[in-house]
Amino acid sequence: MVTANWVVNRHTAGNWEQIQDTVIGEVPLNIHLDGSRVGTVFCIPSDLELLVVGYLFQARLIANDDDLEQLIVDPEKNEAHAKRRLRTPSSPEPPRLEKPQVSPPLVVHLAETLAQNHLFRLTGAVHCGLIARQETVIFSTADTGRFNVLDKITGFLLKERLSPTSLVLAFSGRLTHGVLQRVARAGIRAILSPAAPTSGGLAIAAAEGITTIGFARGERFNVYTDPERLLT
Repeated sequence: MVTANWVVNRHTAGNWEQIQDTVIGEVPLNIHLDGSRVGTVFCIPSDLELLVVGYLFQARLIANDDDLEQLIVDPEKNEAHAKRRLRTPSSPEPPRLEKPQVSPPLVVHLAETLAQNHLFRLTGAVHCGLIARQETVIFSTADTGRFNVLDKITGFLLKERLSPTSLVLAFSGRLTHGVLQRVARAGIRAILSPAAPTSGGLAIAAAEGITTIGFARGERFNVYTDPERLLT
């Protein structure tokens, strides 16, 4: 289950009360490829197939969704079993070099949309992300792990065979080295976040030509790399 009820003792201004609170559900998912376990991730039990596809792609174990002959996810046993096709591993298709159209009003709109994520507002315990073409949100997801969010988005792009270079990613977490590695691997060229970047993340963004926007809160934001991509 995605959420669970938990009895908590709440202290407020010197007073105690016992209430029921909603907490996020988190389970281990054991990922197997060709009969061998390749990893275990702790995640919320949603969008699990996308998570597995994105995880395998980000780990460079597959080049695209077509490399998988079979993928079975068993949420009852917390197991995912994937099988690759018996063929020479394929190479990732070069992304179509469409530029994302980014403008200040779009940044404000997507940051506000991201902040309305239902699971975050309900539990406060998840990272969230969405992918959009202009103002149209194509896919949104959430998870306890920030990398899980990016892997689910990567899996969605692969399954839907979408060109990532024309899309904008809104993400709730810090823009770190590990985050920008995954963004670059997915082919995304514009990311915004209400949080801060790190020098390691910005180094990757600058090298890969990724527009990086941090502290996107209200009407204010900072553009750290590739600012010319924003429309005036």
